Formats: sequence, C-alpha cells, structure tokens
Amino acid sequence: MVLKKKTTTRKTRSRKPKLSQLKDIKEGFSLSKDKTKIWYKSIGRGTPLVFCNGFGCSTFYFKHIISYFKKNHQVILFDWRGHGQSELPKNLDHVSLEWLMEDLYAVMKKLRIPKAVLIGHSMGAQVLYHFYEQHPDKVSALIPCFGTFGNPLDTFYNNPQIKHVFDLIYEFNHNFPSLAKKIGHLIKKAPLWYQMGSLLKMVNPGLVDRKILREYIDHFTSVDPILWTKLLKNMQESSAEDTLNQIAVPTLIIAAENDTFTPVWLSKKAHHMIRHSEILVIKKATHVGLIEQPALINLRIEKFLQQKDLSKKKRVSRKKRN
Repeated sequence: MVLKKKTTTRKTRSRKPKLSQLKDIKEGFSLSKDKTKIWYKSIGRGTPLVFCNGFGCSTFYFKHIISYFKKNHQVILFDWRGHGQSELPKNLDHVSLEWLMEDLYAVMKKLRIPKAVLIGHSMGAQVLYHFYEQHPDKVSALIPCFGTFGNPLDTFYNNPQIKHVFDLIYEFNHNFPSLAKKIGHLIKKAPLWYQMGSLLKMVNPGLVDRKILREYIDHFTSVDPILWTKLLKNMQESSAEDTLNQIAVPTLIIAAENDTFTPVWLSKKAHHMIRHSEILVIKKATHVGLIEQPALINLRIEKFLQQKDLSKKKRVSRKKRN
C-alpha cells in the first residue's frame, strides 16, 4: 500500500499586519469650544467620512455602514455632548445645534481633516445642513439620512399638534428631573417596548435589528432628561431651509417610505431645493432604515462616492510605510 502524502495549501491572499491595522485606528477626546470633552474614533484611510448621530443616539445605527466603508475610507464616528462617551457640558445652556456644530468642528480639527463627506442620521441631517451653512469649505459632500432640515415637531407623524405635547414634557423634565430619570429607567425595563414600536410604526418588525434597537433604548434613557428636552426645543426652533438652495456640493438624500418621524415628503422637498442632488427612497423602510436595509444603503452610497470621485484611497509612499 502506498500512502499518499497529504499536501497542505497555503492561502496566498495577503493579510494586513495587525500592527498596521492598529496604526489606522485613532481614538480619544477632542475639546469643543467650551472645553467639553467629545469622544471620537477614526478607522482606516482614504476619503474621510464623518458620521453624525441622531437625536438621543450614539453610533449604533451606523454599525453596518461603518463596517462596510472602513476598508477603503477613513471613517470617523463620535458622540455629541452629553451622549455616549462624550462629556456632559458643565453649562446646560450650551446644548443646541450650534454647540453640536462646535463638537463636529472640534473632531475634524483634532484629526486634521480639512474636508469630509458628512453623513447624518435624523437630527444629524439637520446638523450637517447647518454645518454646511457655517463651514462650506470643510464639506466635500452631504448624505442626510431619514432627517429633516428644521422644525421636526411640526411634521412628526404629520401631526403639528404633537409639539404641544412636547411642551408639557419639557416643563415636566425641567421641574421634576429626578422623577423624569426614574421614568426613563422604567421604560428601559419595560418588556413591551419593541411591540409598541411596531404598533406605532416606528420600525418594520420584519426587517429591523432588535439588538441595535435595544442599544438605542438603553442609551436614550441614560441621556440627561434636561439635556435632551433643551436640545429638542432648539431643534424645533431652528431651520436650515434657506440654506438648501445654496448647497453646491454633491448631495445624496436617503429617505424611507414609511418614516413617521421625518415623513418622506420632507426629503423630497429637500431634493427639489438642493440643485443637482440625488435621492434614494427605500420601500417599506422606517426611520431606522440604516439597520433595516443596510446592504442597499451601502451600495447606493458607494456608487455615489465613486461617481463623484470621492472614493479614492489615499496612497501611502513606501518611505512613509517604512
């Protein structure tokens, strides 16, 4: 009997050294204009993509997009003041879209990013419109996702009366902050939060990633109740509508057919006002479409970046590598 010698095949695919991967990751804190510490994380190299979170959110809704683009781009994620790993400002009067723009500016300055593609979800879309108004030279493209340009409570569920309900919540949170926090903890532990979200058409139960939604509930209920009511009030009093027809950078608007928070007609209006903008309306998706249809969104953003010549990876010379 002749025994056949086992042959082993080695994978010829080159793998990036772990040390080199670590060099492409930067994490730390930048100081905003009022010295509030703003947490950030930068991954990869290439065209900078800065992700702006939604109201009461940390970075979880962007997980699938960041995972997709970090291979060939520099992706930057961060937390707004009073959110996630960022510091609560010492002065709670420093809670507004203007101060969020300062947080974004501080992160870009810390990472020495002269220009970036800004991708904003929900409130993040409203921030990036205002940021473009103040710093057009620092923006190479805009990708607002499931967001409006201003006065969000006027169109929430297409019901302008909801803003009056918020007025009551605002007064309650500011007069009884401790009780407001306790109610937040009760909501966090409630077993039927997911069913309520489906009933109110906040999510598509057949598409949504429940784990990320759980992260959102846990995070939102941990945000200081005075901070989030102050911020939402400022959002309601602010609008960047007059800026839309002045936008001169490539813009891709992503909207959802069944978005009850920012109805799809708002995105269509922005598309009509922003010259040469593009729009993607996702069927059956809701306000959290980033985790309902991530593959579709990734492919559409990738196509947009390629067509606008924004997907080139930075070339690193051999001298720098060595």
